[in-house]
Amino acid sequence: MTVVHGVDGCRKGWICVSLDLSTGELSAKVFKTAKALFKDSPGPIGIDIPIGLPDATSRKCDVAARRLLKKRGSSVFPVPMRAALNPKFTYKAACDANEKQCGKRLPQQSYAILPKIREVDKLLQKDANLRKRVYEVHPEVSFYYWNEEKPMEYAKKSGFGFLERYKLVTAQHGEKAVLKIRKEHKQSDVADDDILDAIAAAWTARRINFGEKKKKYKCIPEGVPERDEMGLPMQMLA
Repeated sequence: MTVVHGVDGCRKGWICVSLDLSTGELSAKVFKTAKALFKDSPGPIGIDIPIGLPDATSRKCDVAARRLLKKRGSSVFPVPMRAALNPKFTYKAACDANEKQCGKRLPQQSYAILPKIREVDKLLQKDANLRKRVYEVHPEVSFYYWNEEKPMEYAKKSGFGFLERYKLVTAQHGEKAVLKIRKEHKQSDVADDDILDAIAAAWTARRINFGEKKKKYKCIPEGVPERDEMGLPMQMLA
């Protein structure tokens, strides 16, 4: 039995949607920490969090993803410089550190996910085996390829945006599977779009599992990935 996983951040911590490749069945769990998630989820993991942090300029993968997504490009938040990762930093201090490195301050959205970035970064630095099976994905890029290389028409937080992503997901997995996940987790813990994003990440993890030789997944950007000062790749897969 081969199971792959798609992960998205949520209010409770992380939602992990697992896809059993032998049956096509979806299941989901919520974890408070990435450490617990990784321990409980063997196999390929596509996670919606930056992996590999720059020290001076924007990552090439973010620039390429924004170009690919066109009007949905704003969903790719600026990734903080590694210097801004200090857990003791206030928003102002993180912005100051970021600006010193690249000349740009951090938007609130990027600052809000710093704890999650820091958590995953620390785990990947320590564990070579994790680095072999945990991959950075961006749900909008996954949806782009799932949607026959067309960006989503509407923002995901809008009603129309939710529906177009929901239709794409349920066309493959059925409404029953998605509604089951929704029923099992409180709205206060996991938002509707978190579930869809995690399923999109699992869709990419499935493609990764089939392997590069079969050309089943895309690298953003293509080619050998640039790496940060810790040796972590700065590349999205889709």
